Amino acid sequence: MNPEDLNQQFGIENKVKFEEFEHTTAAIIKNQQAAAKISLYGAHVLNYQTNTGDELLFVSPHAVYQEGKAIRGGIPVCWPWFGTHPLDASLPSHGFARTSIWQVVNTSAKENETLIELGLSSNEKTLKLWPYQFEARLIVRLTDKLKVELKTINTDNKPFEVSAALHSYFNISDINVVTLEGLANTPYVDDVEKCDALQNENLLSFGQRIDRRYRTANQALIHDGEKKISIEKAGSGITVVWNPGKELAMQMPDLLESYKNMLCVEAANSLDDTITIQPGKEHILSTTIA
Repeated sequence: MNPEDLNQQFGIENKVKFEEFEHTTAAIIKNQQAAAKISLYGAHVLNYQTNTGDELLFVSPHAVYQEGKAIRGGIPVCWPWFGTHPLDASLPSHGFARTSIWQVVNTSAKENETLIELGLSSNEKTLKLWPYQFEARLIVRLTDKLKVELKTINTDNKPFEVSAALHSYFNISDINVVTLEGLANTPYVDDVEKCDALQNENLLSFGQRIDRRYRTANQALIHDGEKKISIEKAGSGITVVWNPGKELAMQMPDLLESYKNMLCVEAANSLDDTITIQPGKEHILSTTIA
Protein backbone atom coordinates (compact mmCIF):
# COMPACT_ATOMS: atom_id res chain seq x y z
CA MET A 1 0.00 0.00 0.00
CA ASN A 2 1.19 3.53 -0.69
CA PRO A 3 1.02 6.23 2.01
CA GLU A 4 -2.18 7.75 0.60
CA ASP A 5 -4.05 4.43 0.82
CA LEU A 6 -2.62 3.71 4.27
CA ASN A 7 -3.74 7.12 5.52
CA GLN A 8 -7.26 6.47 4.25
CA GLN A 9 -7.49 3.07 5.91
CA PHE A 10 -5.35 3.44 9.03
CA GLY A 11 -4.62 7.14 9.52
CA ILE A 12 -5.99 8.93 12.61
CA GLU A 13 -6.10 12.72 12.60
CA ASN A 14 -3.28 14.26 14.67
CA LYS A 15 -2.34 10.78 15.92
CA VAL A 16 -1.27 8.44 13.08
CA LYS A 17 -0.10 9.29 9.58
CA PHE A 18 1.93 7.56 6.87
CA GLU A 19 4.51 9.13 4.59
CA GLU A 20 7.20 8.16 2.13
CA PHE A 21 10.55 7.57 3.78
CA GLU A 22 13.74 6.68 1.91
CA HIS A 23 12.99 3.40 0.07
CA THR A 24 9.86 2.56 2.07
CA THR A 25 6.89 3.96 3.98
CA ALA A 26 6.99 5.13 7.58
CA ALA A 27 4.27 5.64 10.16
CA ILE A 28 4.36 8.67 12.44
CA ILE A 29 2.49 8.14 15.69
CA LYS A 30 2.11 10.77 18.39
CA ASN A 31 0.21 12.04 21.39
CA GLN A 32 0.66 14.83 23.93
CA GLN A 33 3.61 13.07 25.57
CA ALA A 34 5.76 11.99 22.63
CA ALA A 35 6.12 10.97 18.99
CA ALA A 36 7.65 7.96 17.26
CA LYS A 37 8.49 6.99 13.68
CA ILE A 38 8.26 3.39 12.47
CA SER A 39 9.49 2.09 9.11
CA LEU A 40 7.36 -0.61 7.49
CA TYR A 41 10.65 -2.00 6.17
CA GLY A 42 11.75 -4.17 9.07
CA ALA A 43 8.97 -2.97 11.43
CA HIS A 44 11.78 -0.74 12.57
CA VAL A 45 11.23 1.97 15.20
CA LEU A 46 13.40 4.83 13.94
CA ASN A 47 12.91 7.48 16.59
CA TYR A 48 11.20 8.24 19.87
CA GLN A 49 11.07 11.88 20.85
CA THR A 50 9.52 13.17 24.07
CA ASN A 51 7.52 16.38 24.25
CA THR A 52 10.55 18.04 25.84
CA GLY A 53 12.47 17.47 22.60
CA ASP A 54 14.70 14.65 23.85
CA GLU A 55 15.47 12.02 21.18
CA LEU A 56 16.01 8.75 23.06
CA LEU A 57 16.89 6.52 20.10
CA PHE A 58 20.04 6.73 17.97
CA VAL A 59 20.11 6.30 14.18
CA SER A 60 23.52 6.51 12.53
CA PRO A 61 24.05 9.47 10.19
CA HIS A 62 25.76 6.90 7.93
CA ALA A 63 22.83 4.44 7.94
CA VAL A 64 22.09 2.71 4.63
CA TYR A 65 18.48 2.69 3.39
CA GLN A 66 18.34 -0.06 0.84
CA GLU A 67 16.41 -3.29 0.23
CA GLY A 68 18.27 -6.21 1.77
CA LYS A 69 20.24 -3.98 4.16
CA ALA A 70 19.48 -3.50 7.85
CA ILE A 71 19.11 0.08 9.12
CA ARG A 72 21.85 0.99 11.62
CA GLY A 73 20.08 2.34 14.69
CA GLY A 74 16.62 2.69 16.19
CA ILE A 75 15.15 -0.67 17.23
CA PRO A 76 15.90 -3.38 14.65
CA VAL A 77 13.91 -6.61 15.06
CA CYS A 78 16.33 -9.56 15.24
CA TRP A 79 14.14 -12.60 14.50
CA PRO A 80 13.64 -15.59 14.20
CA TRP A 81 17.25 -16.02 15.23
CA PHE A 82 19.66 -13.74 17.05
CA GLY A 83 23.18 -13.42 15.70
CA THR A 84 24.51 -16.11 13.40
CA HIS A 85 22.08 -18.90 12.51
CA PRO A 86 22.93 -21.84 14.82
CA LEU A 87 23.06 -24.40 11.98
CA ASP A 88 23.86 -22.42 8.82
CA ALA A 89 26.18 -19.41 9.02
CA SER A 90 25.41 -18.53 5.38
CA LEU A 91 21.90 -17.41 6.33
CA PRO A 92 21.29 -13.71 7.12
CA SER A 93 22.70 -12.57 10.44
CA HIS A 94 19.93 -11.77 12.96
CA GLY A 95 17.28 -13.39 10.74
CA PHE A 96 15.04 -11.88 8.08
CA ALA A 97 12.50 -9.78 10.00
CA ARG A 98 14.60 -6.60 9.90
CA THR A 99 14.88 -6.73 6.09
CA SER A 100 11.26 -7.71 5.34
CA ILE A 101 8.32 -5.49 4.43
CA TRP A 102 5.71 -5.64 7.20
CA GLN A 103 2.00 -4.92 6.73
CA VAL A 104 -0.14 -2.56 8.78
CA VAL A 105 -2.63 -4.62 10.78
CA ASN A 106 -4.20 -2.07 13.10
CA THR A 107 -3.97 1.46 14.50
CA SER A 108 -5.81 3.00 17.43
CA ALA A 109 -5.72 6.13 19.54
CA LYS A 110 -7.05 7.15 22.94
CA GLU A 111 -6.41 10.34 24.84
CA ASN A 112 -3.07 9.18 26.25
CA GLU A 113 -2.20 6.20 24.05
CA THR A 114 -1.45 5.77 20.36
CA LEU A 115 -0.85 2.30 18.92
CA ILE A 116 0.22 0.71 15.67
CA GLU A 117 0.42 -3.01 14.96
CA LEU A 118 2.45 -4.41 12.07
CA GLY A 119 2.41 -7.99 10.81
CA LEU A 120 4.65 -10.43 8.97
CA SER A 121 3.46 -13.87 7.84
CA SER A 122 5.27 -16.90 6.51
CA ASN A 123 5.53 -16.85 2.73
CA GLU A 124 7.49 -18.46 -0.08
CA LYS A 125 10.56 -16.34 0.65
CA THR A 126 10.61 -16.92 4.42
CA LEU A 127 10.00 -20.66 4.06
CA LYS A 128 13.23 -20.99 2.10
CA LEU A 129 15.11 -19.42 5.03
CA TRP A 130 13.10 -20.90 7.91
CA PRO A 131 10.75 -23.83 7.17
CA TYR A 132 7.88 -22.93 9.51
CA GLN A 133 4.46 -21.34 9.26
CA PHE A 134 4.16 -18.32 11.55
CA GLU A 135 2.53 -15.00 12.26
CA ALA A 136 4.69 -12.23 13.74
CA ARG A 137 3.35 -8.99 15.17
CA LEU A 138 5.22 -5.83 16.15
CA ILE A 139 3.08 -3.64 18.41
CA VAL A 140 4.26 -0.12 19.20
CA ARG A 141 2.37 1.49 22.05
CA LEU A 142 3.05 5.17 22.78
CA THR A 143 1.93 6.65 26.13
CA ASP A 144 4.27 8.62 28.39
CA LYS A 145 6.59 5.70 27.57
CA LEU A 146 7.41 3.72 24.43
CA LYS A 147 6.49 0.04 24.64
CA VAL A 148 7.49 -2.29 21.79
CA GLU A 149 6.17 -5.86 21.74
CA LEU A 150 7.28 -8.62 19.39
CA LYS A 151 4.68 -11.40 19.30
CA THR A 152 5.48 -14.75 17.65
CA ILE A 153 2.54 -17.06 16.88
CA ASN A 154 3.16 -20.65 15.79
CA THR A 155 0.63 -21.41 13.01
CA ASP A 156 2.48 -24.60 12.01
CA ASN A 157 1.60 -28.16 13.04
CA LYS A 158 4.98 -28.67 14.75
CA PRO A 159 6.90 -26.76 17.43
CA PHE A 160 9.70 -24.38 16.54
CA GLU A 161 12.46 -22.50 18.36
CA VAL A 162 13.14 -18.78 18.14
CA SER A 163 15.90 -16.57 19.43
CA ALA A 164 15.37 -12.85 19.07
CA ALA A 165 16.19 -9.33 20.21
CA LEU A 166 14.71 -5.86 20.17
CA HIS A 167 18.11 -4.38 19.31
CA SER A 168 17.58 -0.94 20.89
CA TYR A 169 20.16 1.77 20.10
CA PHE A 170 20.06 4.63 22.60
CA ASN A 171 21.07 8.19 21.83
CA ILE A 172 23.78 9.33 24.24
CA SER A 173 26.13 12.31 24.52
CA ASP A 174 29.39 10.33 24.71
CA ILE A 175 30.10 6.64 25.32
CA ASN A 176 33.07 7.64 27.49
CA VAL A 177 30.79 9.55 29.87
CA VAL A 178 27.61 7.46 30.31
CA THR A 179 27.12 4.68 32.84
CA LEU A 180 24.59 1.84 33.01
CA GLU A 181 22.86 0.85 36.25
CA GLY A 182 20.93 -2.32 37.02
CA LEU A 183 23.37 -5.13 36.18
CA ALA A 184 25.27 -5.47 39.45
CA ASN A 185 25.83 -9.08 40.57
CA THR A 186 24.51 -10.34 37.23
CA PRO A 187 26.35 -13.15 35.39
CA TYR A 188 27.05 -12.64 31.70
CA VAL A 189 28.66 -14.15 28.64
CA ASP A 190 31.41 -11.88 27.30
CA ASP A 191 31.40 -12.23 23.52
CA VAL A 192 34.57 -10.14 23.17
CA GLU A 193 36.70 -12.03 25.70
CA LYS A 194 34.89 -15.35 24.98
CA CYS A 195 34.28 -16.16 28.65
CA ASP A 196 31.66 -16.21 31.39
CA ALA A 197 31.89 -13.54 34.08
CA LEU A 198 30.02 -11.76 36.87
CA GLN A 199 29.59 -8.00 37.02
CA ASN A 200 30.62 -6.60 40.37
CA GLU A 201 30.28 -2.88 39.68
CA ASN A 202 27.02 -1.11 40.47
CA LEU A 203 27.56 1.26 37.52
CA LEU A 204 29.01 -0.08 34.28
CA SER A 205 31.33 2.33 32.44
CA PHE A 206 32.38 2.22 28.78
CA GLY A 207 35.08 3.47 26.44
CA GLN A 208 36.17 0.30 24.71
CA ARG A 209 34.42 -2.45 22.78
CA ILE A 210 31.76 -4.27 24.78
CA ASP A 211 29.50 -7.16 23.75
CA ARG A 212 27.87 -8.93 26.69
CA ARG A 213 24.79 -11.09 27.19
CA TYR A 214 23.60 -10.72 30.78
CA ARG A 215 21.39 -13.43 32.23
CA THR A 216 18.07 -11.74 33.14
CA ALA A 217 18.35 -8.15 34.55
CA ASN A 218 14.81 -6.97 33.90
CA GLN A 219 15.47 -3.26 34.31
CA ALA A 220 18.38 -0.96 33.50
CA LEU A 221 19.03 2.77 33.68
CA ILE A 222 21.36 4.80 31.46
CA HIS A 223 22.89 7.79 33.23
CA ASP A 224 23.88 10.50 30.76
CA GLY A 225 24.46 13.71 32.68
CA GLU A 226 21.08 15.15 33.61
CA LYS A 227 19.31 12.72 31.27
CA LYS A 228 18.33 9.24 32.43
CA ILE A 229 16.87 6.58 30.13
CA SER A 230 14.87 3.79 31.77
CA ILE A 231 14.73 0.40 30.01
CA GLU A 232 12.39 -2.37 31.18
CA LYS A 233 11.63 -5.68 29.52
CA ALA A 234 9.44 -8.79 29.65
CA GLY A 235 9.49 -12.22 28.04
CA SER A 236 13.28 -12.09 28.06
CA GLY A 237 15.98 -13.83 30.07
CA ILE A 238 18.91 -12.06 28.40
CA THR A 239 19.94 -8.39 28.27
CA VAL A 240 22.49 -7.58 25.57
CA VAL A 241 24.85 -4.61 26.11
CA TRP A 242 26.83 -3.56 23.05
CA ASN A 243 29.06 -0.83 21.72
CA PRO A 244 31.66 -1.72 19.07
CA GLY A 245 34.37 0.64 20.27
CA LYS A 246 36.49 2.78 17.97
CA GLU A 247 38.55 0.13 16.17
CA LEU A 248 35.60 -2.02 15.07
CA ALA A 249 33.29 0.95 14.42
CA MET A 250 35.74 2.47 11.95
CA GLN A 251 35.43 -0.75 9.92
CA MET A 252 31.62 -0.33 9.79
CA PRO A 253 30.77 2.14 6.98
CA ASP A 254 27.25 2.68 8.33
CA LEU A 255 28.53 3.69 11.79
CA LEU A 256 32.13 5.05 11.82
CA GLU A 257 32.81 7.79 14.39
CA SER A 258 29.17 7.99 15.48
CA TYR A 259 29.71 4.93 17.72
CA LYS A 260 30.48 7.53 20.41
CA ASN A 261 26.83 8.55 20.49
CA MET A 262 25.16 5.13 20.83
CA LEU A 263 24.73 2.38 23.37
CA CYS A 264 22.68 -0.77 22.77
CA VAL A 265 20.74 -2.25 25.70
CA GLU A 266 18.57 -5.01 24.27
CA ALA A 267 15.77 -7.28 25.42
CA ALA A 268 16.72 -10.67 24.00
CA ASN A 269 16.01 -14.39 23.87
CA SER A 270 19.39 -16.07 23.44
CA LEU A 271 21.73 -18.69 24.93
CA ASP A 272 19.61 -20.95 27.18
CA ASP A 273 16.71 -18.50 26.84
CA THR A 274 15.91 -19.67 23.29
CA ILE A 275 12.11 -20.07 23.17
CA THR A 276 10.24 -23.18 22.02
CA ILE A 277 6.72 -22.38 20.82
CA GLN A 278 4.20 -25.16 20.42
CA PRO A 279 1.59 -25.18 17.59
CA GLY A 280 -1.13 -22.64 18.25
CA LYS A 281 0.86 -20.94 21.02
CA GLU A 282 2.65 -17.60 21.14
CA HIS A 283 5.48 -15.75 22.84
CA ILE A 284 5.83 -12.02 23.49
CA LEU A 285 9.16 -10.24 23.88
CA SER A 286 8.88 -6.61 24.93
CA THR A 287 10.86 -3.54 25.88
CA THR A 288 9.61 -0.34 27.53
CA ILE A 289 11.60 2.89 27.29
CA ALA A 290 11.15 6.17 29.14
